[in-house]
Amino acid sequence: MASRLSDESLLSSYDRGLASFNWQAANLPSPMDEERGARALLDGLLSTEDAAPQIQALDPSLIRHIILTAGIEDHLDVLPLLSQEQVTHIMDFEGWDADHLSPSGAARWLQLHKQAKPEELFRRFRELEEEFQMGLLGPLVETFDLDAYEKMGDAEQDALLRLPCDEVFYKIKSQDPEVRQFVEELVGQALTQDIEYAYSMLAHASYLPPSEQESLALRFRSARLEEDGFVSPEDASRLFLATAGEDAILRWTGSNVAQLVDRLICSATGSNAGSNTSLSESTSISTSVKSPHATMTLEAALAGSDPEASGSLAVSLSHLANTLAVATGLDADNRQGLRLVLAHTKGYCNLGLELLATAGGKPGTPLFIETATRVVSKEHPATLFKTSIAALDEVRRRTLDMLELAGILRPEIAQRIGRLLFSRKYGMIMTTLDFEALPTIGLEATEILKGLFNRFPLCPTTDLAGERMTFKPVYDLATLADLLRWTEQLKNISPTVH
Repeated sequence: MASRLSDESLLSSYDRGLASFNWQAANLPSPMDEERGARALLDGLLSTEDAAPQIQALDPSLIRHIILTAGIEDHLDVLPLLSQEQVTHIMDFEGWDADHLSPSGAARWLQLHKQAKPEELFRRFRELEEEFQMGLLGPLVETFDLDAYEKMGDAEQDALLRLPCDEVFYKIKSQDPEVRQFVEELVGQALTQDIEYAYSMLAHASYLPPSEQESLALRFRSARLEEDGFVSPEDASRLFLATAGEDAILRWTGSNVAQLVDRLICSATGSNAGSNTSLSESTSISTSVKSPHATMTLEAALAGSDPEASGSLAVSLSHLANTLAVATGLDADNRQGLRLVLAHTKGYCNLGLELLATAGGKPGTPLFIETATRVVSKEHPATLFKTSIAALDEVRRRTLDMLELAGILRPEIAQRIGRLLFSRKYGMIMTTLDFEALPTIGLEATEILKGLFNRFPLCPTTDLAGERMTFKPVYDLATLADLLRWTEQLKNISPTVH
């Protein structure tokens, strides 16, 4: 049983691409640098005279990320300056546990508002949707009139809290001391700031079905999250459908994806065409071709644009990363995983941008840069991401055909992997390679293929001594060229016959 569950967990991990998350993202700052940058940004905003409008102009998902990265306990002054939309976005994550409201999570964040300014606890709670308010309080409170109170024993009466009219009492049903403190302080502030609202809030929370209110609040939350890219897993999986990328390649380059990959292969392997070098020698060949460090990125392409375009791009990338997080099955609390998903998002968009910009000529030329600027101003990041997927899928298919024709993979194995690729069953591809390819083509070639057929393809590389194979993500044309050289060498291996 344990073995079967372990196998299923590994398959699921490969299907989602999580098994490739053991590398460090080169296009993101370290956690320490990221925290330092977030702290500096918040401190800079708080020091300005117009801090509130500047903070409220930030995208809600961005300000949440900045606050969590910088450490909210050290930046409580920012909380009173947040817009209602930003607070709602934060509560969409911190106030929920999966599809159920989290009293402890909501209480913690609302109490942080109270630490910033005492009156903020009730003000922020009141700004939240009524369905959220009632769904949160419903399971936590129960009210009693004077008649019901007088029929209780002393112990029951002592457990109740009295309202100012002396005719209504309420009980806090949670045993969590922090939640109990939150409810008591919330009611106390409500009585002080708006006594009519306080009585109405308790009455509705006691008598409205809490599950119904939670269900309505969940629907509103789901709609908001979908706008931010947190779509259903089925919709998120469509990111890996390459049709939109193939269309973009045809639109910008005038070639279909097969013709584009033909040119990439010729460019990457032309000097090695017809080589009979063995796989064990391919390391020196592949790593001897130095890739240029200057690559075209989304930020570089927008360098001359107005700040509004850069801000819009940042929001689009954030939403795209959210969708990718859903596709990979990441929890919102998995900070390291989310960092790497963001790296994948930016990296594959950069690769897609470079692929389309080849319509303007060789990378680095003025026409290439000009084309990249036009591409990034017209195409959504999701289209650039799918452009990368389209090109990488074509490379995968070419590699399978090449290995089958060379007799290195048996036809039934190559065809099975092709079907699994079409259905995005990456875990089954890895298992097939381990059980069917490894015995005949060896460990090194199998590892190269597993890197290629990972959900997020990885290119082999080596350490400085050239003795240990490691991998890096394919985020630019230079790395893609390296990957093409590695896969080209696979046709020179001699399969072992058992």
